Amino acid sequence: MPILPSTENSLLVRTSFADAEAWADALSVVRTENEDGFRAYVEVVDDNAWEDADWEQVRRAALATDEQAAVLFIVDSAALEPDYPVLVVDLGDLSHEPFRCVASELWGVDNNLNIANMDWEEFADMTESDGVFRGFA
Repeated sequence: MPILPSTENSLLVRTSFADAEAWADALSVVRTENEDGFRAYVEVVDDNAWEDADWEQVRRAALATDEQAAVLFIVDSAALEPDYPVLVVDLGDLSHEPFRCVASELWGVDNNLNIANMDWEEFADMTESDGVFRGFA
């Protein structure tokens, strides 16, 4: 596996290259500010060397960097479905199981976990029966 960039921003790693249009749409949603001006601050990794990598491989590579955010985002094949449920991986506590977050709410996970304003469980416990976090509304 290639080396991931060292950054204070959350990595958003693409591991599925099956649908370029869905990837572009998902990325657009992630980068769009919400009505209050918040957005996810991500470092995009769009390198086909990561194709079909599992989340544990990506997490190991992220942890090997000199600097990393508290959370890692992975756009795998499941994340290219409607609402773009991106896989969210905790880099601070390896005992936490990943969950999914729709792209339009990724800003909240990114912003709050990276400044320790909220805890992992506050998001993970609010996932719906399908394991996807869709916001606090």
